[in-house]
Amino acid sequence: MGRGRAILGMLAALFLLAGAAGAAQTARPPAGRAAEGGDQVGAEAHLELGKIYHRQVFEALDMAIKEYEAAVRLGPDSADGHYYLGLAYHSKAKLGSDDKALYTKAIQQYKLYLHYSPNGELAAKAKQNVAAVEALLGGRRAPAAKSAGKAGGQ
Repeated sequence: MGRGRAILGMLAALFLLAGAAGAAQTARPPAGRAAEGGDQVGAEAHLELGKIYHRQVFEALDMAIKEYEAAVRLGPDSADGHYYLGLAYHSKAKLGSDDKALYTKAIQQYKLYLHYSPNGELAAKAKQNVAAVEALLGGRRAPAAKSAGKAGGQ
């Protein structure tokens, strides 16, 4: 149901954009007077598209979390499953409202990755993310060299 609404919203925004583009080509402000406020219709359409995509980020994270949870439930010793579940929890907490429960779950999952694959391909990133999240939960920021760029994309 939410997916259908998102598609309808995107279509509506695209129609607005198409209409705004056509209007911008034919409508010109009176001579000697610049258009005040720019293209309001186009701006509104882009705003609505931005809202739709933003909402989809959270919906996609929720879907990813469900899939990763299923993966580690079925394969509890899957190091990569634990790492990516931790990353999804970490990303959702960071993008949301700094949810401490999600940060705590992220740490648990990163540590499970390290338990199953202490020298794995993602071990260094898991350690950096654990340090960054523990620093956040401890009320202080992690040093920039250790936490820069680690939460949402590693």
